[in-house]
This record gives sequence, C-alpha cells and structure tokens, in this order.
Amino acid sequence: MEVNGESRVARAAMVRELKRPLIELRQLAFGLDGVSSNDAAIRAEMMRVTEAAMKRIDDLSKIEKLDKSQFQLEPVAVRAICDEATDELVRTLDRGAQKSLMKVKYSNRARLVMGNRELLKSVVYNFLLDAVNYTMDEDGYDTRIELKVRETKQKIEIAVRDFGPALMKGAVSDAAMRPMSSVVGAVVTENFLKFMHAEVGTVRHNDGASFFVRMPILKQQNMWGM
Repeated sequence: MEVNGESRVARAAMVRELKRPLIELRQLAFGLDGVSSNDAAIRAEMMRVTEAAMKRIDDLSKIEKLDKSQFQLEPVAVRAICDEATDELVRTLDRGAQKSLMKVKYSNRARLVMGNRELLKSVVYNFLLDAVNYTMDEDGYDTRIELKVRETKQKIEIAVRDFGPALMKGAVSDAAMRPMSSVVGAVVTENFLKFMHAEVGTVRHNDGASFFVRMPILKQQNMWGM
C-alpha cells in the first residue's frame, strides 16, 4: 500500500510539473491583451493551445482512476453535456465569432443515457477540439463544425462532423493519422467510452469526417429499477 501511495504521489507531481510551463505560458498570453490586433490573435492562439494541453493532461490523469471506483455511472442529460462542451470550447478559443461556426442540431426525444457526466463531457469536448483544427482554410476560420444528437436503434448518438481531410478507415485512434488530430485525445476518448460501455466510431466523408458515440437510451422504468 505504501508503494502504491508513493506511486500516486509521484504521478501527481508529474502532472503538476507538466502543467507548470503551460500555466506560465497562459500568464504570458494575458500580457499581450490590448496591444494590437495581431497580438490579440497571438494571445487567442496561445490560450487555446495551453488550455487544450492542460485539459488533456488532466484527462490522462483520470484514466488510471477509472477502475478504482472514483467515477460512477449515473443518468446523464446528453443535451446539457453538449451545451457545456460547446460553451467551454468557445471560451477556450476566445473567439466570439467561433460560436457561429458551430452548427448544433438536437433531434433526440429521449434525453438520458447511463454514463458519467465528467467523462462524457471530455469526450464531446475532445471531438470538438480536434474538429476545430480543420476549420481553418487559406483565408482563416470560415468553415464549420457540426454537432448532432439523434436517436438510432434505441441509442442516443452524439456526432461531431468536420470538413477536413478524409479519414482512413478504422477506429477512433486512426484519427492520429490526420496530422492535426490529437493522439492523446484519442487515447483518452477510447478509455472513457470503454468505461461507459459506449459504442464509438467514425464516418468518412469526401470532405471531412464524423466522430460519433452511441449510448443506450435510459428509459424511465430503468431509472426506477436502479
């Protein structure tokens, strides 16, 4: 037990060490505010990179906790999770206009799934964050991201569509084959979704890719039987 305790302390120290330079970089970014329009753009990009990196470090630290009863499965409201993830991404990007580039469509009548609120939010956020990497063309941010929630075969599907390069056929981890996608994000996503017993996959398009997660609908009678 003592060895395990020492190991946990060491891992926590590693997380703090990895995050320290990112926190310092974020503070430097604040210092660029209000200098010029070019500095503002640099500041926004620095903030996006540091916030995304810190979040993924935090997510990585959660993986080892999945089998230690530190996360519980519970009824989760899918639309609320998606709203929180999109709002958080907009704040991270520090771009008010970015909100208009996200097309969100809810067509699901059922609202609840069995999952974990924190983990599912991270999954949706990671999908969106990777999609952002493919919204920039030669003239800037003028393409779009689509987030859709629907029902299919007694499941709720959350799908994020981007309009970047074609995706090679395979699992979510194949997203790493797209040069601007996150390998860490893919590893985190697969572990979180496995813990929640969720189905995950990709759809290839001629002009981009969709990443989706499907989870069984939690019906009212199931809730009363819990």
